[in-house]
Amino acid sequence: MFVFCRVSAQGNLQFNQVLLIDNNTATVPAGKVWKIENIVYEAVPYFQASSGSGSCSPCNGSTQLWSSYTTQSCQVSSTNPITINGVKASAGNTGSPLWLPAGTTLAGETKTCTPNAGSYSNNCICPPPSVTAKTYISVVEFNIIP
Repeated sequence: MFVFCRVSAQGNLQFNQVLLIDNNTATVPAGKVWKIENIVYEAVPYFQASSGSGSCSPCNGSTQLWSSYTTQSCQVSSTNPITINGVKASAGNTGSPLWLPAGTTLAGETKTCTPNAGSYSNNCICPPPSVTAKTYISVVEFNIIP
């Protein structure tokens, strides 16, 4: 027995470009669709003072003399790493791509980590007051050809 099935599409897709979307909101242009391929989480290292006593010259607002510190990593949570149309979302790990139609907005999330300040071994570490990690979204853009 032969079964005939007819499928009708609204257009063909033609590769246009590869985009890397960060925390700046981007919009899928008219006549195009985006396919999210992957999400990458930036890991920004920073010093975190962990113990100490005594005093020193002020360093980022602290006069604590730290005797030890650790290196930490500031990273966006994988729970909701992207924002689609203003709503925080997760692309999941389904193995399937996520397609976005024209007019959809997309942005990666950021996370700011604030280390405690101080000096270490009479030398001021003075880390920046905060560090910010970003999410990068790898997108393939296609033109819709009628």
